[in-house]
Amino acid sequence: MTQLNSAAGMKAQRGYTLVSVLVIVLIVGIMATGSMELGHLSEKVAGDAIQRDRAFQAADGGVTLAQLDIPLMLRRRLVADSRASEGVFSFNSQGQKWWRSDTYTGEHYADGNAVLGVVMPPRYIYEELGRYITDGGTGVTGLDIGSAAYGRRSRGGRDVVLYRIESHGRGSFNEVQSVVEAVVAYSY
Repeated sequence: MTQLNSAAGMKAQRGYTLVSVLVIVLIVGIMATGSMELGHLSEKVAGDAIQRDRAFQAADGGVTLAQLDIPLMLRRRLVADSRASEGVFSFNSQGQKWWRSDTYTGEHYADGNAVLGVVMPPRYIYEELGRYITDGGTGVTGLDIGSAAYGRRSRGGRDVVLYRIESHGRGSFNEVQSVVEAVVAYSY
């Protein structure tokens, strides 16, 4: 009789063992699936960060290239107007979010080899904020537009031109975009 009771007990234990193993396999499977999803999401986030950084670097490179062109613009004495007919916008005349239009005029393009790994070279615009004259060391004295100091040098002073540069860059895909803005002052 004792053998009969122990055989019935073993059959009952085998049922619990099967259920326990199935529950453990289910939990391990859920954990494995979750970790695979987490790995996939981490890879996607890292790829997005690389693309955002690439677009930012392209836009920042456009600002740097634009700054290198300003001394040539000053030597040529380009005139700013609302259409940027000579490549420079007058104060507060360029379109808002100009980079969203593919037919925008007045923008400049960087050389295609200047920034690598992007779908297109950065585009940028110049906006002349004003011409100023310094007073010889104590600071900026007057805006030239309509002022008596226009085009004149004070004793020991020099002319200063302020430009706002806005640059637009894209990453390796058209959907990833970045805009960088800088204000630079040049004296001549």
